[in-house]
Amino acid sequence: MFANAHDAKDFTWYANGRNCDGMLHHPADSSQWKKINHLYLDFKKEARNLRLALATNEMNPFGSLSNQNSSCPALLVIYNLPPWLCMKRKYIMLSMMITGPRQPRNHIDVYFSPLIEDLTNL
Repeated sequence: MFANAHDAKDFTWYANGRNCDGMLHHPADSSQWKKINHLYLDFKKEARNLRLALATNEMNPFGSLSNQNSSCPALLVIYNLPPWLCMKRKYIMLSMMITGPRQPRNHIDVYFSPLIEDLTNL
């Protein structure tokens, strides 16, 4: 991701080019972002460390409510980018697709365990 100089500049935008006026314009302005910076000082020091959000949404791929099959995409969104790029398709990664005869519901953490382990190792 940092091989392209233009993209590399965008990935460090939150640390170098953001307007800090006290208003909430980006997740970097949030109290949670500041809390993570406070807890993990080594992570905060390097602006190239990726900040990711995990998003899911269950859906019925066949459009029939009587059908029990479901699909649940798990997307990783890169929050290092400026607001106008965060949600562009180019920067959203499909990390897994949970499919099956039933929705995972409260047991979705079982599916996310390998992903969290991989991200921790990364």
